[in-house]
Amino acid sequence: MEIAYFNGRFLPKENICLSPDDRGFLFGDGIYEVMKWYGSFFFDSESHLVRLKRSLREVRINWMKADSFLNISSELIRKNDLENRHALVYMQVTRGAAPRNHSFPDPEVEPTVYAFAREIKETGSVLPAGVSVLLRKDIRWSRCDIKSVSLLANTLSFQEAHERGMKECIFVRDGVITEGSRSNIFIVAGGILFTHPESGYILSGISRKNTIRLAKESGIPVREEPFPEKDLTRIQEAFITSTSAEVTPVTSFDTLQVGNGMTGTITSEIYRKFQADIRAMKE
Repeated sequence: MEIAYFNGRFLPKENICLSPDDRGFLFGDGIYEVMKWYGSFFFDSESHLVRLKRSLREVRINWMKADSFLNISSELIRKNDLENRHALVYMQVTRGAAPRNHSFPDPEVEPTVYAFAREIKETGSVLPAGVSVLLRKDIRWSRCDIKSVSLLANTLSFQEAHERGMKECIFVRDGVITEGSRSNIFIVAGGILFTHPESGYILSGISRKNTIRLAKESGIPVREEPFPEKDLTRIQEAFITSTSAEVTPVTSFDTLQVGNGMTGTITSEIYRKFQADIRAMKE
């Protein structure tokens, strides 16, 4: 029996009922956070908490118990017997239930808080095979820095990639590569590691932040600046990062092969460093 969290209580998931007036259901008026459990710890849990709080502030949802995120996550792992397994914890906070109106409820209502834990396949020590990604115009809004539950543009774009047998859709806005529908992207050109700077056009990924740190520790030159789509043929290596997938090599953009079509040395080094970080946390 799967146990989830709903508005202060841990309940069997099938017993949870959402109000049809919830603003998350009516407007997509809410935020979410996802954190990965590695069998004995959450990876960089404090950064996930900081991002959760930032998203709440940006959309002006006043959840006074945001600091309970880590405790709720740990309890979900325990109650679902996932302590020795790999899992993801998902939490979403909406503005709450109120009669449908575009303006915020006045006076404020209690936010709706829902969270669950799900077992995932354990990542191994072997670098995953390279994947193909689709390039498409970025059709999302200009506040991609908020981890909003409003993900229609992301899901439509990812579905197109999925139907074409590709693992991700990478967005292009104003002639530069921004990020993926569910990941950040890194590009190697001229021996330099490029990734789009933090802005309203990308989500500040936790794995992205740690990848930049690991690259700098390894002496790999990093530039947080936009990479032009017109320079695709200059790309020597590429990889995507996310909480669930960690570091995954990209070996082609649409039909354009990246480099020699094999995982490059910088990608391999970042992956190795990432796994070493995880092993160190287990010790």
